[in-house]
Amino acid sequence: MTFEVIFKTRVVDKGYTEGIPSNQLEKGCYHRISHMSTSTKTKMIFGLFLPSSYSMDTNTPVLFWLSGLACDDTNFAMKAGSRAFDAAEQHGMAIVMPDTSPRHDESIPNVDEYDFGIGAGFYINATVEPYSTHFQMYDYVTQELPSLLQNDLAIGKDGLKAICGHSMGGHGALTIALREGKTSWRSVSAFAPICHPTACHWGQKAFQGYLGSVEAGKAHDATCLMESLEKSSGDTGNQKLLFEELLIDLGTADEFLHKGQLLPDALVSAAEKSGQKLIMNMREGFDHSYYFIAKFIEDHVHFHAKYLV
Repeated sequence: MTFEVIFKTRVVDKGYTEGIPSNQLEKGCYHRISHMSTSTKTKMIFGLFLPSSYSMDTNTPVLFWLSGLACDDTNFAMKAGSRAFDAAEQHGMAIVMPDTSPRHDESIPNVDEYDFGIGAGFYINATVEPYSTHFQMYDYVTQELPSLLQNDLAIGKDGLKAICGHSMGGHGALTIALREGKTSWRSVSAFAPICHPTACHWGQKAFQGYLGSVEAGKAHDATCLMESLEKSSGDTGNQKLLFEELLIDLGTADEFLHKGQLLPDALVSAAEKSGQKLIMNMREGFDHSYYFIAKFIEDHVHFHAKYLV
């Protein structure tokens, strides 16, 4: 697949090699990479951190970071990247940061609202026009981007990948992992995720607009997916889906927690019934912002390293 490095900057003090052109990948650097997507039928840009240990001759493990509403591929790198990249460097892990929706094309339908349309793809495949043509973010994150990394860059091969995200991205991380299981993702964690989207305004709006009904959204609802594990408990298939543990961090001062958008208690209850171990860290006084993410992101990188390295 053809891709282009459109930005690069050094972020760790190892791996420097003199003379590498600015449009080529480089160890110890954060990159923004552009390519034409077969999933969204648009240009897509993703961020990529490469540790100093990176080599095309080895298989570098990777952590996928999924951002939240109104974000693009740059927010995490700019606001929490320095701590995340340092932690990933310690473990020889790459971090990939996809966009939250298709953009960069005038044909993409949009509304002037932060929680729907561009910047709010919800990590699902839209089935309702006019969104179904381009808003295929589930396929982009689970198939196209992993394939590009594995085949073109020797990153995340043999299932050496984990997933994490914030808010809408936390929803995406949890639902993708719960749908595909630990054979596809070694581990999963989230910051302030939308835990039960069919029961909150953000999720209901997205599922109605992209899928045609809230009912259809149950297939992309972490709580509903966890409840389905309970129903199949005892089956060997259930054990293949269960992770050793899930990690979630949530601030007690999160305004969206108190507005009923996150609904963590529903997920905790479903996890208890299914037998899925869930670590829910309630962080006193922290809100929904990237300051919160920056404070605890190293814990999450180290958590994923247990399963990737």
